[in-house]
Amino acid sequence: MYATVDDMLARYGEDVVYPLADKDEDDTLDEEVAERSLNDATGLMNSYLGTRYSLPLLEVPDLLTRLCVDIALYWLADDAGGATEEKRQRFEDAIQWLENIAKGRVELGLDAPTDDEPGSPNDDGMVFTSAERLFSRAGLERY
Repeated sequence: MYATVDDMLARYGEDVVYPLADKDEDDTLDEEVAERSLNDATGLMNSYLGTRYSLPLLEVPDLLTRLCVDIALYWLADDAGGATEEKRQRFEDAIQWLENIAKGRVELGLDAPTDDEPGSPNDDGMVFTSAERLFSRAGLERY
C-alpha cells in the first residue's frame, strides 16, 4: 500500500478519520475499514502507475502517500455519507495527478521502463515482445 492508517491520521487527524472509519459506532477507529479503503485506493493508483512503472514500486514518493490518503478518505466519507466538496475536490485532483503520471506528463523521479527496450523482464525473468504493428492510422491514411 502507498499509505497507512497512521499516514491518514497524521494528515487529517483523529477528529476527521475516526467518525468516517467507525462503522460499528463504538467511538473507536475500525482499522480494518480504514485499511480496506487504503488498499482500494492503492489498487486504483496501481491501474494508473502500472502503465509507466514496474509494480510494486520499491520506493514510495511522498506524493503517492498523499494521493492515496486523499482517495481513501474520500471513499470513506462517501460511504459514510459525509463526503464534502473539499474531499471530492482532493479526490478529483488525485485522479488528475495519476492521469498525468500515466500519460507521462508528470514524472515521479523513479526508474521507468524506456520505449527503446523491446521488453523488460517481469518478476519471473520472462520477456514479452510483439511484432511491429502492421496496420495503423498512418499506414492506412491513403485508403
